[in-house]
Amino acid sequence: MKKWLHSASFRVLALLLAAAVLGCAAAAGAASASSPVSSALSVLFTPLRQVSASLSESLSAYSGYFVSADYYRQRSQELENELASLRADMVDYEQIKQKLTTYEQFLEVKEQNPDYTFAPGAVIARDSADLYYSFVLDCGSSDGVSVNDPVIFGSYLAGVVKEVRPSSCVVKTFLDPSVHVSAYEVRSREEGIVSGETALAADGLCRLSGLSRDTAVAEGGIVCTAGVGGVYPRDLILGSVREVVDETTDVSAYAVLEPGIDFHELTDAFVLIDFAGKGE
Repeated sequence: MKKWLHSASFRVLALLLAAAVLGCAAAAGAASASSPVSSALSVLFTPLRQVSASLSESLSAYSGYFVSADYYRQRSQELENELASLRADMVDYEQIKQKLTTYEQFLEVKEQNPDYTFAPGAVIARDSADLYYSFVLDCGSSDGVSVNDPVIFGSYLAGVVKEVRPSSCVVKTFLDPSVHVSAYEVRSREEGIVSGETALAADGLCRLSGLSRDTAVAEGGIVCTAGVGGVYPRDLILGSVREVVDETTDVSAYAVLEPGIDFHELTDAFVLIDFAGKGE
């Protein structure tokens, strides 16, 4: 075999094969108007072109993916904005619904008491350090509000105006020890004075003082304003009796009173700027 590779016949065969390859390349070159070298290189680089085409298709697919991801991010942001807008609309709706409910209550009070003149107000501030839940309304002297005007929520008493500015006023609730309201218990008709006490105010309670030791006032009794003194009209509801306690210093008793208003939740109120018997 080794001898044959070095023989003349092998050389002739090799030359014939080389001539055949070159002939094929020349024929391809003639058909494509390119040189034999170019044709040979074209044959060699055909696999690379195929790989390149495949990579190009893959990159096009990834490009489409990124475009789609971009679209979905944008659409997601649009949906989030729409959701935020709907939530804001829902808040507005709830506020309007609450105001309508409040005004319906006051309309009922006005129908029952045509002598009442109101100045509506919204709670715009609270003093978190105040144990007695005082608050600020956005109505003031320009709305006819004066010091010592009672503040109500529906048929319930909330407190009394203690400071007035042109467009706002400070209201102290009847949980404050400085506020005193003449009152009576509806069933027994017994009268007393509702006022605040620091120990009770911590639990959102106050007291109806001045009851006799054998009082008929009992748990669950409703306490209303008595209308004495010309500051508060009669029959505004203050709250209900939680318990009756005997005084330790004398022979009287007092009732622990739970207000009919949750001062934490109060958002709107009306200042009663005029009523029959005011100041009398």
